[in-house]
Amino acid sequence: MNTLSVDSPSLVGSREELATLEKKTSGRILVISDSHGEGELVEKIIMDFGMDCDALVFCGDGTADIVACLEEASRNEKLREALPPIVACARGNGDPDSFPLDLAVVEDQEGNPLPRATRFEVAPMASFRLAGRNVMVAHGHRHLVDIGTDLLHSAAETMNADLVFFGHTHRPHREEAGATLILNPGSCSRPRGGNPPTVAVVSFPGSTERYHTEFFEIKKTLFGGWDFTSFH
Repeated sequence: MNTLSVDSPSLVGSREELATLEKKTSGRILVISDSHGEGELVEKIIMDFGMDCDALVFCGDGTADIVACLEEASRNEKLREALPPIVACARGNGDPDSFPLDLAVVEDQEGNPLPRATRFEVAPMASFRLAGRNVMVAHGHRHLVDIGTDLLHSAAETMNADLVFFGHTHRPHREEAGATLILNPGSCSRPRGGNPPTVAVVSFPGSTERYHTEFFEIKKTLFGGWDFTSFH
């Protein structure tokens, strides 16, 4: 569960939780990108996948949808319980650099009131550590990912990143460059290249590999909801 504390740009969650995640021996990350206004879908993804994850990564273009979910989570206990302890967002080319954040009064585990955040600043890149790995989040437009991932490789080396998540192309992508995983979850709402809408979950260490990656296709149901099925 996320404390909804905003202590630094692009990250939502307490410093204590960040320290706890760094010391874990394994990790699980929910990765979403390019929601482009589909806030209800983002909330459904969090409700279905967030409870079992240590972090939620959003790779830009639709950060307003994440902010709407954070605000709803401050009032909706079920959503707040499903929201992973850390939320990391990178600013997309279609996102502003900050958002008003209207949180209801929340309390820590001892019942002490936590400060209300009034603005959520979103940087072009976000980073944190989970289970001894350095995680880097970018949208990708500044790294020219429409052409390829070479600039992401260079940024990963500079930041000593073990996992690099990006969006922008609206296409799912996974590769390993040395010891670094580079992954795009695809767009959850506006896919391109003949792909369906997708999200991804990355676990490490995997049972048979360094990183276990699962892509999930998003399908609309007859009654206006969404289902998630494995996508390869």
